[in-house]
Amino acid sequence: MIRGKKVLSMIFFMVILLLFCGSNAYTTEKITISFAHLWGSTHFTHTEQFPRYFKLVQSKVKDKYELDIKFYPVDTLLKATDLFDGVEKGIADSATSSCGYNPGKFPVMLTLTQPGIAPPKNADAAAHAGWEFYKVMKPKEFENVKVLYFYATGPGWLHSNKPITKIEQLKGLKIRVTGSGVLGVKAVGGEPVAMPMGDVYLAAKKGIIDALVSPAETLEGWKHAEIFKYSTFMPYFYSEYFWVAMNLNKWKSLPKDLQDAFEAVADMAMKEAGQIWQYHQKKGEEFAKKMPGGHEFLYFPDSEIKKLVEILKPVETEYAKSLKEKGHDADKIIKTAKELVEKYNKLTYPAWKP
Repeated sequence: MIRGKKVLSMIFFMVILLLFCGSNAYTTEKITISFAHLWGSTHFTHTEQFPRYFKLVQSKVKDKYELDIKFYPVDTLLKATDLFDGVEKGIADSATSSCGYNPGKFPVMLTLTQPGIAPPKNADAAAHAGWEFYKVMKPKEFENVKVLYFYATGPGWLHSNKPITKIEQLKGLKIRVTGSGVLGVKAVGGEPVAMPMGDVYLAAKKGIIDALVSPAETLEGWKHAEIFKYSTFMPYFYSEYFWVAMNLNKWKSLPKDLQDAFEAVADMAMKEAGQIWQYHQKKGEEFAKKMPGGHEFLYFPDSEIKKLVEILKPVETEYAKSLKEKGHDADKIIKTAKELVEKYNKLTYPAWKP
């Protein structure tokens, strides 16, 4: 009887040991990463793009790690203009923002955004060209962070409350524009006004600005269809590029296989971002058209486009000079930017399906 009890005790002990070892063998390690950005909590980047991105990473590591992403919309952790410095300093583990929000900080990458230099035809082409441009040029301006990927808005529109069909109508207008677009606004005789996108709505209502240069998605995403009645296409005037980066110390602290997962999904994340942004550009247009009183989309006639191209030519010369003054090979940088955008402008891209 005693021997039987000993056998049962040993069996019970072995079962508990196996259960304990088994549970430890499949323990999921939680990895917490803060992620800050420049949009509101209802914007599609917050609700759609970046949750999808981190799920892509999660899919590569399966149950080995649980990614606990702490999302911080604009101004909840960092202001839009402070996001890059915040990642460098570790205030945020990771973030995304516009290269144009920090003028002078990203001279190489901002070549793609200079008016007239390399205008993309859509957000897909812009994203692909931007990501390859970064990988080819490897600009030192990002050496203090771990770049995860790039994406872009695609070409912009000039939103206003009066129809703009001629270049001369831009003279004297107070136009909200960021970064590189300043040179374009000055070239056509406008008055550039820099401000974060979150300030545009009230600025337009108060008359601080007369017009806005932005992609069509802001008509819905930032409710700009409520404050502007007309949008004029600016194919040579604007394209915004966004970085996605992680603090270097945070990156180095991640397990190697998790780092590999981030690397493995970078191209797919860029591709999806291009598709998502292009989808929302079209969605923004359709949204605006349904506004009470309607919303009109205008295009310059060919004669005005030729005039605009000529007006913007000095922008390239001026930017090449500024690159050279900073010690960069301006000719190579500008040539590469043009070639890559032209390459991706020739391709067709599958439409996004939410």
